[in-house]
Amino acid sequence: MMKKAVFGFFIILLSNSVCIAGWDFDFSRRMKSAPVEESRAPASQEGPKDHILDMVFGSKKALNELVVLNTENGFVPSTVRVKQGLRYKINVVNVNKNNKNISFVLDAFSEHHATYYGEIKTFYIQPQAQGSFSFQCPETSAQGRLVVFGGESSPEIRLPASE
Repeated sequence: MMKKAVFGFFIILLSNSVCIAGWDFDFSRRMKSAPVEESRAPASQEGPKDHILDMVFGSKKALNELVVLNTENGFVPSTVRVKQGLRYKINVVNVNKNNKNISFVLDAFSEHHATYYGEIKTFYIQPQAQGSFSFQCPETSAQGRLVVFGGESSPEIRLPASE
């Protein structure tokens, strides 16, 4: 009986000392803030605000739709061409059977999305700067390009054969 009481006393003493001991975290090596590239301008900027009625009943501005598939072999299409100043609805679809939960990153437009197998992820852009911008999937190392063109020398936007 005495052994059980002493054993119980030590168990209580040890459990209390464990509870009293605190968890200490050393945050001294963490960065206060991430470095920001000041020379990098945003590729997409907010244009003039739409009228409230346009938001309710639909805008008069043209809206172009694009579909980008994320497959086992990379993005299809791997190069997307858009015109500066127009609004685009981009649908990203993950059809990769091997990786059913992957990301789509279009960093220049601040678009970062999780894409799940068979589901459509939709977002909108309105490019304001010309150039070539990369999009990628970090999990599969797939990469593609978004080329923004504008001005007089830009190629014609092809319309669908039937609507």
